[in-house]
Amino acid sequence: MSRAEMVEAWRERRRARRTRSEEAATAETAGPDGFALRRWRRAGVFGADAVRRVERLLTDLVNTASGQGEEPDWALGTLRQCLDGDPVAQLPSAVRALLDHRTADDTVTTMTVIHACGLPWLTPHGQTWLEHLLGPGPAVLSREGRPSTSEDVSGAFALQYALQQDELAALPRPVRDRVLPWAPLGTVDDLIDAGVVTRDDAPWERRSDPWERNYLRARLAPELVDRETAGAIGWQQYLRRERFLDGQDTESEEGELYDLLQRAAEGDTNVLKELEYVLPRTLVLRLRHIKDGALTGNWEPDVLADRGLWRLMSALWEPKAAVQPRRSAFHALAALRHAYDCICAGELKRARAQVNRFLDHEDGDPLQYAEALNMSAYLALLDEDLNTALFALTRVVAIRQAAEPNLDLIKRRQATQRNDRPHPSNPYLELGLPNQSVVWKQRYRDLRREFADDREEAARLNRAMRRIQQAEQREDWSDFFILPLDEAVFQLPDDPPGTLVPPVEPMPRQTASHDLDDAQTVRRRAVADLLPTLLNAPRRPDHQHRTTQ
Repeated sequence: MSRAEMVEAWRERRRARRTRSEEAATAETAGPDGFALRRWRRAGVFGADAVRRVERLLTDLVNTASGQGEEPDWALGTLRQCLDGDPVAQLPSAVRALLDHRTADDTVTTMTVIHACGLPWLTPHGQTWLEHLLGPGPAVLSREGRPSTSEDVSGAFALQYALQQDELAALPRPVRDRVLPWAPLGTVDDLIDAGVVTRDDAPWERRSDPWERNYLRARLAPELVDRETAGAIGWQQYLRRERFLDGQDTESEEGELYDLLQRAAEGDTNVLKELEYVLPRTLVLRLRHIKDGALTGNWEPDVLADRGLWRLMSALWEPKAAVQPRRSAFHALAALRHAYDCICAGELKRARAQVNRFLDHEDGDPLQYAEALNMSAYLALLDEDLNTALFALTRVVAIRQAAEPNLDLIKRRQATQRNDRPHPSNPYLELGLPNQSVVWKQRYRDLRREFADDREEAARLNRAMRRIQQAEQREDWSDFFILPLDEAVFQLPDDPPGTLVPPVEPMPRQTASHDLDDAQTVRRRAVADLLPTLLNAPRRPDHQHRTTQ
């Protein structure tokens, strides 16, 4: 075949395609003839446009496979008969029989065609309800004009009406119970905000989606949520609270709740006033009780039990006399620290009173008791009462081997002539520092500036400085009484102040309020629920009947 012949054949095929397209367009524009239109009236379909739309609907219903169950053959046969040019009055009944086995979306599509074409296939009430849902029917219906409880099987009509009229708070309990399993999550949130759905309704038990169940628990019963659940739904407020209670960094900005709580837990009393502004009323009162307790050193048992408050309580409370360690674990630690502070401050009389009070508390923490015995030995050493010091240290060594160098020091001192003995004090303690502290030079300089005009105090500080320098030069600290044996025993706990942390609050809603898409979902459900109003045969048209040409 030559090139010219190939071009001519291509042009011929193109002309044929154009002719077929034009013929199809003409047929489409022309629509059914007058005889066909009259036959379709038997099925309640009036007008060429209505006939075309109904034919498309029936074709889709015939060609779409059933989503569930067996479809009645007679119904499919009736649809095919109508499509073959022989419409019958039983068409609405056949459509309804098919839709009983189809999805709600198929029912909505069918109802939309019925509404658009003005098909008299519904009961008068069904027609009114459909026009209310899809327009242009009345926006307001009397109570008698709305579906009854038995007719509104899913509660969708009542729910959409309440949404439309902003009357969610008046939604009856039976309707609420019906809509909870299927209503969009945003609509359930609207019901929660309106006070219609509460914790007592346990809506999470009605939902099939695990995420939604957890979300609704967080919204209404946050105490039922655990960390894993909070992580699954992305509840950051809950997770921050849990991290704080675990002692982890919450990355809070300055002035936020957890920042203020952390600073208070560290003993910063300057934040307490600011903290009152962010705590709930009950915890504000608790915080004030904590501050009031510092006036006398008396607190409620639940306050004393919260180890996360101990630093704050210690910062607020300055004991005026020896502390009774038997009162609580906090008072025992406070007594131990008070004795140590008095030793470092050179207030040896107060230190002895506190140590003696502690030594009467033998049934307490053995490590704390060992430190108290060690301090009593040091105080006896300062008085050159070596026998008492030796007796105390013998008891300490039975508990803490770290006290053996102190015991050896006392024994050497006993074997040394009084005039040949070095100064009994530990120079680090004279500077207010634990034994062999690496920051002694800075501490010495700070104290020298503080007591620049006190010649006696300056001489004492200079003596301590020289003794430390000599020990460092010799790398021999054996002449210094070790106190404390273990600094950790004197440390206040780093626990978070759990009893000052506000209880977990309900999770804020994560959905849009009165969302249009949610409202449309409810409306479509209400439209699908009108299927029972579909008649077996068309209603007899009257002069008010709508037609679409």
